Amino acid sequence: IATLFFALGLAAGIANNRTPNELVKLFLDGCKDIMSAALVVGLAGGIIVILKEGLVIDTILYNLAKGMEGLGQVATVGMMYVIQTLINLIIPSGSAKAALTMPIMAPLADLVGVERQVAVVAYQLGDAFTNFIVPTSGCLLGALAAAKLDWGKWAKFQIKFQAVLFAFGSIAVILAVVIGLS
Repeated sequence: IATLFFALGLAAGIANNRTPNELVKLFLDGCKDIMSAALVVGLAGGIIVILKEGLVIDTILYNLAKGMEGLGQVATVGMMYVIQTLINLIIPSGSAKAALTMPIMAPLADLVGVERQVAVVAYQLGDAFTNFIVPTSGCLLGALAAAKLDWGKWAKFQIKFQAVLFAFGSIAVILAVVIGLS
């Protein structure tokens, strides 16, 4: 797919009468836009390798499962949702967060008797809704800058809506457990 995009970009540049130097400059400018996300995904992958090879994930899973042992499935999935939501404040990149958290959340779901699909729902909702307010999101900050709107004003406007979204997300993950989503 990357080769196809590269070839299409090259063809588009040639069709628009760009010189080879202009094509290279445009390509590098495009790379600058996604380099930070690629770096975060790569670092998250490196962290996962260290966590797996050092058996750190096993320790984390054991302690999380022990700590959530008496909570029941609904409370456990609720905690997963809260954890994913809080992590999104630090890591706004969905792919980086998935690379970092799902190797822990999926086996944790197995250990506490919850379907893995429910853990994925908790991840998706924890990732999606907070993107409207998280101050580390490049997309949000870019949109606010284009609208000439201060993040603090936006946060005051958005916080009640976030509470409603969080409530609906909580209902959705509880419903996923109750219906046995798989």
